[in-house]
Amino acid sequence: MSSTPDTTWIDRFLPKFRCPDTHQPLRWASPEECARVGIPPSLKAALARQDGSRIFPIDDGIPLLLPADTQ
Repeated sequence: MSSTPDTTWIDRFLPKFRCPDTHQPLRWASPEECARVGIPPSLKAALARQDGSRIFPIDDGIPLLLPADTQ
């Protein structure tokens, strides 16, 4: 059993995921975008808003899609 959480399921749902604030589509964040916000820069560590202005970390295989005012 792997110690890395399985995020493959996210690929199926990614076209439906939206930013809770602007409702923009989400995409996988690049390693550079992850590093910019202090997330270890690995592949598939976070989701990003389409315009790249907001990053949503993935914790234990679950995207944390919380509105900005709750963080």
